[in-house]
Amino acid sequence: MKSKKRDSTAAGWVMLTPFLLFFVMFAIIPIILAFKESLGPSMQNEAGGIKNYWIVLHDFRFTSAAKNTLIFMLISAPVMTVVVLGLALLLDTYRAKWHQYVRLAYLIPGCYVGAAGVLVWYAALEPIIGPFREVLNFFGIESQGQIFKPVYLPLIFAMMAVVSNAGGWIVVQFGGLQEISDEVIEAAKIDGCGNFQLATKIKLPLIKKNVVYMVVLVVAASVQIFAEPFIVNSAIFRGVAVDWSLNQLSYDLAFTEGDFAGASAVSVMLLIVCLIAALILIFKTKFFETGDESK
Repeated sequence: MKSKKRDSTAAGWVMLTPFLLFFVMFAIIPIILAFKESLGPSMQNEAGGIKNYWIVLHDFRFTSAAKNTLIFMLISAPVMTVVVLGLALLLDTYRAKWHQYVRLAYLIPGCYVGAAGVLVWYAALEPIIGPFREVLNFFGIESQGQIFKPVYLPLIFAMMAVVSNAGGWIVVQFGGLQEISDEVIEAAKIDGCGNFQLATKIKLPLIKKNVVYMVVLVVAASVQIFAEPFIVNSAIFRGVAVDWSLNQLSYDLAFTEGDFAGASAVSVMLLIVCLIAALILIFKTKFFETGDESK
């Protein structure tokens, strides 16, 4: 027995070692280097130290970038969660012979991310030749300048994020639903559960950890938005999204102004925010609790 236990432990470490290696190389070391750089000397603060964070926080662009990032996250994360869970539950409830092709179709928009995704949306929102021109014209929109305004950008970027990323998460959540025992579903139906009650009272609680995992990653990705506003600002409507997000501000501090200490400070603050949000979600939802502990 001891020999088998040692063998299984050794096999576990063998499988875990590649992950630990890459985790240290591409997560732990960059975090340490970023924190060290954030305390180094800069053009605005030759002495370096914690004052770099104070300077960044009082940058005239920081509040606006933080506000835009927060609004984007508050729109995209809930919409993404509702859309993903709703469509995954529908796929699981109403199964047809061709539902595997529907799952494949959900993955297609994920091919259009970054620059490609922005260009696709730019063409789709074209009010003269775009596919939605009749709808846009009905609301009095005749030029893209009426659409790509600062006030509408959080909603536009949220639509881009949801359409591009929802498909992959739908497939993940659908896979989690397949792990629910048929006996549990049949017992619930015998007790009088309809489809809505099955979804809300049985299925969602049983895939709660999958949902928490998704929300953590969606929130982290939302806080780090960069590609969409950067491309819109630099290639489509110049000046409409200058330093729109915190990641954009970090980029400009580093590569436009040469303030790598300030850029690193922004990155470290983003990391702290993401970490705190993740820990709150994890511990509030008892993510690491096992079935035995919950009894």
